[in-house]
Amino acid sequence: MQKSQFSGISPKKETRLRHVLYLGSLVEAHAVAFYRNLAQRAYDEDVRELYLRLAKDEEGHFRLIDNILTGWKSLPATKEDLETMDAEAKLRNLFSSPPSPDATAEEVTEYAMNAEKKMVNFYLDFDKEFDSEWKKIRLWDMIEEEKSHVKMLSRMLSSLHERSDIAE
Repeated sequence: MQKSQFSGISPKKETRLRHVLYLGSLVEAHAVAFYRNLAQRAYDEDVRELYLRLAKDEEGHFRLIDNILTGWKSLPATKEDLETMDAEAKLRNLFSSPPSPDATAEEVTEYAMNAEKKMVNFYLDFDKEFDSEWKKIRLWDMIEEEKSHVKMLSRMLSSLHERSDIAE
């Protein structure tokens, strides 16, 4: 298979990475908006600060992916490309419907925690496809940050459960 002059990897693998990265960028952009919206609705200052931090981290993930993609030659997405990305997103349930506006804080936190876990697994599955050590290191940094998000949200969920136990 002929090597691509733009990324140093085979054209098929480059297209696959584009799908993965583009899909990742869509999920990260969605997460930024989701966490910012939650921060605006939060009554508790600690909760608001956590959501703002998560939004900032997700924005950094989006920028990292965008920087990688803009370093490659722009290619128009084909119908097959779009179908592949759609199938990948559905398979991984990446764009599940967020909780309704009247959902409890526990429901919202569980949704966010599950979304973060999905992204950890999503990025872990594609680690071997990156040819550059720099990109692998950045990907692992994102994975570790997503894992830390799961831990933060888990602590918040425990705290919310404790509060609701006290209120009963």
